[in-house]
Amino acid sequence: MAREAKTCRGTWCMAFGFEPQATMEAVCKVLSAFNYDGVELGGFFDHCTVERFPDKESRQKLRKWINDDLGLEIAGIAPGPYGDLVRLPWATGSDDVYEEYIEYFEGYLQLAADMEMPAMRVDPGAVGPLPYDADYDAVWDRVVTTFQHHAAKGAEVGVMMQWELESLQPFNKPSETIKMLEDVGHDNFKLMYDTGHFQACSVIGHNHVQPAETLPDQIDFIKMLPKGSIGHVHLCDTDMNTHLNMFGTKSNYGEGIIDYTKLMPVLADAYDGTWWAVDSIPMGPKAWEDTWTGHITLNEMLDQYVRN
Repeated sequence: MAREAKTCRGTWCMAFGFEPQATMEAVCKVLSAFNYDGVELGGFFDHCTVERFPDKESRQKLRKWINDDLGLEIAGIAPGPYGDLVRLPWATGSDDVYEEYIEYFEGYLQLAADMEMPAMRVDPGAVGPLPYDADYDAVWDRVVTTFQHHAAKGAEVGVMMQWELESLQPFNKPSETIKMLEDVGHDNFKLMYDTGHFQACSVIGHNHVQPAETLPDQIDFIKMLPKGSIGHVHLCDTDMNTHLNMFGTKSNYGEGIIDYTKLMPVLADAYDGTWWAVDSIPMGPKAWEDTWTGHITLNEMLDQYVRN
């Protein structure tokens, strides 16, 4: 049975590695010109931030420009990771840091609701790995409780919470990922699948607290996930390297080691959502080229494995 599949790209993909950074407006215009179906908005790099768009009127004006003038849907928003680009490490920080983060989260959730966005990216609030003397259970419980809070608040306004698993995070092993999904246990909390991050977390074992927990292929990790737990997909190519000791490399299709003829059928079976993102981030001007060629390749794969 044929399924609907739409293409999108995050505005941050064309901002990393640039000086000055690409603007949200420039990225949206390019995505529209390249016939993408939608865009994911970054809540950082002075893109779609609560500071730039502080009220419903300004947010509705932005939504109208993106939807009506550019013909793009909004697939979701990604606030600054780890509480505004690691400024608020809420999972391990003080009560004051945690309270400030909750206020930060609620501000972006309201922005998402005002702009009628379907989804919002979240992360487990700290850069890993955790120190050996950290209270693992206490940090784990804080993350679970907070993710449950996020999921419930998001459900109230129709915004899905999407956890973007990264090897930079403290809970990055395959078994921890499964347990986190199960412990949170909320229908409005799902996993954001990302080829580069899944490679780093499940095959490379990047930033794992020893002993590392690795699998032969990230396809094995996908097959471990609970049914229906993937809420969004970021696709790129990658290799057995990491960037800046932060996450798995994210290159354009055909530039790494991912065999998409094997991965796409498994992913198409595991993910029943609509949005598929071109997520190559070469940290420089090549990002614009990847935006064009990656979109062509992604559409070809979707035609073959999803829309058929």
